[in-house]
Amino acid sequence: MTETDSRRRFLFEGAPLRGHWVHLTGSWREAREHQMLPPPALALLGQSLAATALVAASLKFRGTLTLQLLGSTGAVSMLVAQATDQRTLRGVAHVVEDAAARGGAFHEQISGGRLVVSVEQGEGITPWQGIVPLDGDSLADCLAHYFEVSEQLPTAIVLAASGESAAGLLLQKLPAPAREAEGAGAGTQELWEEVTALLATLGADELLHTASETLLRRLFGAHDLRLFEAERLSFGCRCDRERVAGLLRGLGRAEIQAILEEQGAVTVTCEFCRKPYTFDAVDVARLFLPAAAQDSGSVN
Repeated sequence: MTETDSRRRFLFEGAPLRGHWVHLTGSWREAREHQMLPPPALALLGQSLAATALVAASLKFRGTLTLQLLGSTGAVSMLVAQATDQRTLRGVAHVVEDAAARGGAFHEQISGGRLVVSVEQGEGITPWQGIVPLDGDSLADCLAHYFEVSEQLPTAIVLAASGESAAGLLLQKLPAPAREAEGAGAGTQELWEEVTALLATLGADELLHTASETLLRRLFGAHDLRLFEAERLSFGCRCDRERVAGLLRGLGRAEIQAILEEQGAVTVTCEFCRKPYTFDAVDVARLFLPAAAQDSGSVN
């Protein structure tokens, strides 16, 4: 029985190689329970959540890391997965009308478009992002290309997802110390080629159903690994009424007033958790009051 909703970091002793393992169960089920997606698209969303947890572990940040698949002309037209420094995850995918009739291969789910990895760390800190084409044979291939281009880190990734769980394993070759001798550098490269070849033998079923210690021992048992304590992960949506209010203000008074007159209220449903936020006529009036008037609690 494998660990659930956990992420673990490991190192190869005496070599500049590191890795991260992740396994999602309850958090994955919560993320997908409101989304009616064909099985291939659902699997891609699960892989994306596992991938986002791995990428978040490999980067130092405080805030929200977002992985987006945009501009595809395949079955999945848009996908967003997010992880926070508080170890929460959420994700959503959109599919085209005939998505269920398309095949399950990656190039049929994702055709063209771009992979965008971005980090928001709050006010006063400039957001950053990296963008690469979605031209690999899998999401794992596209992410490996992202790390090579944007982070200059050789990276190998394996991802898998089913209806019940999602998992991933990531390896990275870190920059060698400047003082490292030529022979040691060649030894590191040989080790990297060996462990990535071993990783390539890992199947989806084994990744999804094997505990971290057992899995790493099977793959890399000939090497001395240091495995760190597990970090707990959970589903967590960042939506709240104030965020929705800001979205409505951005649409403008005229558009919101037209919806109010037509429907009697303005309702916005979060795409990630399906929680509805309803604004009646009084609420809408407050949206467009000066800030001081809003703080006073009066609409007059």
